[in-house]
Amino acid sequence: MAVINSPFESRYGFKGPGFQVDNFGNITATSINTVLASGSAIVDFTITENSVTDPTAYIFQEVAGNSPSITIARSRAYTFFLNIPILDFNIYENDKITLYSAGLSHTDGTTGADAQGKTEGTLNFLVATNAPDVLYYGNSDRTVFGTINIVDPIGVFSRADINAITASTSSTTGALVVAGGVGIVGDLYVGGTLNIDGIGITKISSSTNLELEAANQIVVKIDGDTLGIVKSTGSTVPVVDTTINNTTIGATAPSTAAFTSATVANLPTTDFSVANRQYVDSTALALSIAFGL
Repeated sequence: MAVINSPFESRYGFKGPGFQVDNFGNITATSINTVLASGSAIVDFTITENSVTDPTAYIFQEVAGNSPSITIARSRAYTFFLNIPILDFNIYENDKITLYSAGLSHTDGTTGADAQGKTEGTLNFLVATNAPDVLYYGNSDRTVFGTINIVDPIGVFSRADINAITASTSSTTGALVVAGGVGIVGDLYVGGTLNIDGIGITKISSSTNLELEAANQIVVKIDGDTLGIVKSTGSTVPVVDTTINNTTIGATAPSTAAFTSATVANLPTTDFSVANRQYVDSTALALSIAFGL
């Protein structure tokens, strides 16, 4: 069948300050509200009873087991086809007492709480973005229950803007929390502080060269204490227990060095010690007197 490309349009129009479409077809909208129509669910569930006379469990055609746990996603729509003449169908909050009616509609025209307790027909459930992690389905007598696990949806987006301003104080807080790792192909820009909260040795590695750049200075801190500052004019970071050109500072073997000025406080004690000016002058004077120079 041939594919016919038609403009994105509506008989009521889309013109408004919060909606625009550019020449490439990218849509910018202040918000998008999804309206559930009958039969438009992403996943269908067909529900019957395990007995025609004394049912003790719900049977889901799509899920094995009696009154099985089902998993649905926030912001998605689901359809429940009901054929349960004895066990009616309700959705409860975590206490298994309070009805959860947000997003419910039935093909008989009822919505919300009025769509609860049905035994036949089609129940539509548009899951709210703030729906709790766990709900329960069950009958009005609250003698038969099953678990509804609610997860965040998985999607692919060309662009996603997170407008919440919740501050992040750990790896599990903030406007956006990602449970797993994050792969970023392009550049990463951080407007605030970049914190690395890891266990053991945290590593920053690069498969090529690694460049550290700052507009003014790089401050080196350990456990909150400033060791020194690296600037374009030099570094105040102390050199302790380290080497220069693979030669350990403080070793007994001699090395080569050149200084504009240097001060040696201690007198030389071995042939390899650096000479002290006072020692050299006094020794030269003593030798000159002894030899009559």
